[in-house]
Amino acid sequence: MVYQLRFGLSKKLILFIVFIITIFMAITSLLSGKILSQSALLTADEISFTLLDQTEKRIAQFFNDMKYLAESLAATKAVQTISPLDMKDLFMSMVMTRKSYIRGIYLGTTDGRMYEWGQGKGFTDNVPTFPPGYDPRQRPWYKAALEKNEFSISAPYQYASIDELGITCILPVYKPSGSFIGVLGIDILLDDLKRILEELDIPKQGKALILTLQGEIIASQFPRDRDEKLSLKTFAALGSEKMLESISGNYTGQVDDQEMYFVYKRASTSNWIIAMAMPLSRILGPIRNLLSTITLIDVFLMLLLILSIASIANHLIISPLKRLVLIINKIKQGEKVRMPIKGKDELSLLGEEFNKLLDIVENNSRVLEEKLKQRTLEIWRLQAENTQYKIIEERQRIFRDMHDSIGAKLTNIFFCNTIARDQVKDESKMLKEMIERIENNCLMAVQDLREMILGMGAADRKPSDISKSIVEGVRQRLQAKKISFEFSIQDQDALNIVEPRALEEIKKIFDELVSNVLKHSNASKVILEILVRHDEISYIFSDNGVGFDLDTLDDSISGIKNIRYRVEKLGGTMKIVTGSGRGTSYHIALGMEGIGNAKRPDFSTN
Repeated sequence: MVYQLRFGLSKKLILFIVFIITIFMAITSLLSGKILSQSALLTADEISFTLLDQTEKRIAQFFNDMKYLAESLAATKAVQTISPLDMKDLFMSMVMTRKSYIRGIYLGTTDGRMYEWGQGKGFTDNVPTFPPGYDPRQRPWYKAALEKNEFSISAPYQYASIDELGITCILPVYKPSGSFIGVLGIDILLDDLKRILEELDIPKQGKALILTLQGEIIASQFPRDRDEKLSLKTFAALGSEKMLESISGNYTGQVDDQEMYFVYKRASTSNWIIAMAMPLSRILGPIRNLLSTITLIDVFLMLLLILSIASIANHLIISPLKRLVLIINKIKQGEKVRMPIKGKDELSLLGEEFNKLLDIVENNSRVLEEKLKQRTLEIWRLQAENTQYKIIEERQRIFRDMHDSIGAKLTNIFFCNTIARDQVKDESKMLKEMIERIENNCLMAVQDLREMILGMGAADRKPSDISKSIVEGVRQRLQAKKISFEFSIQDQDALNIVEPRALEEIKKIFDELVSNVLKHSNASKVILEILVRHDEISYIFSDNGVGFDLDTLDDSISGIKNIRYRVEKLGGTMKIVTGSGRGTSYHIALGMEGIGNAKRPDFSTN
């Protein structure tokens, strides 16, 4: 019987390997994801800081250009002499060549006069319209210039001539003698600063913004930061306070429900905060796609690995174990098989040890069976002898009773008859003859009884002694005629179960066979074999004589008829194998039921 295991060794091995590989893949995926994510963020940092550096340099270059422009204008004769006509031509030429980002250029004097020319919204014939009572000295840009006393950039503020926010590049103007003339200003709208951001090539659909140190938006590419016109909007995003606390860095924030990765830096020239933000999904998306692809490949490879391991395990472990179970089942069914050894691995060593164990078990089994057989035969012989002895004792008892009772009565009859004979001496001759006849009959009966009792010893001898006497009788008769004799017997003890009377018949059969050899065969050699089987005893009596023809044989002359009669009387069969010049062989088979007093144990196996 081959057991079908619900959770066999191969399944356990495969599940264990799947478990280990799954844990390994999970750890590898987590580490790979972490490492790749960090790598992607580092790459984003490098790109962003590179762009920030470029932007800072561009802004610095822009304001350096503004500084150079302001210093150049301040040194002109038109400004030094405060000549409106000359300043108009000069200022307009500068504005028109830089109209993409310069709204206007002006000079505010110490006595409160304002000279400004520009283009765009809020200018009429290149001249702005100021509200009544306008005094440049009260404007934020003027005060900042006096405070700094050098080229600087004002904080964002609302222009007086237009409802727009902007900044002003300011420079205090002095005569060569050192007297203060006023403040030269270059107006730049905040919306025009966005062009600097638009020129940036930010990857991953990123956006840039410029903030003040207070977190107010100067320029931004985020749509939500473009609504306010007359006031600066504070940039509100999760984690944005970090940009106000350090000179540079990065953080992950949220803008319009979208996670953004911010990289920021403080510009030294303008003292603004320049920041770039890229969607985190855009940064990590390729990494996640790569991890998904790697995971799919890993799963596919894991399946191939599992199939390979299952095939290897089935070939190296499961198949040998199945063969071992099959061998065990065959052994249970009585077959004599061994585990085939085809290598030098652990399972082969196990098979060798298993075969050794089977050899030891079979050897021990044979030893035990032999001991059991010997013990059973001993018990059987003892039982047969015990039965024979009981029969002998019963016969002896019967003979003793016959001797005591019948013998005594016959003796009494004899003595009475003797007395009667003496009393009738003178009687008739016939009466005397009758008395003498009675006396003779009594003497004969006593003699017969004596012979019967004396003959009891021969009848009750051991069967083995009788069989020996049979063999010796055959040997002596053949040797007298100088005929060699060979004898073999398979089991001497088996003759113990043959009844004495049957042995007497067997002796007579062999007497007839020997007589035939002596009279007719002209043989020089005779062989007698006795084979003992479970249910019969076979006698093979062979000679190397002249043989005879069975078809022309006269049974009455050869004695074969008597032999066959005695064999059949014992319930046996006889077969004669002979031919002219080929010798003669008699095969006699006698069943135990017809000649034995006990049944021999059967040790044969089916």
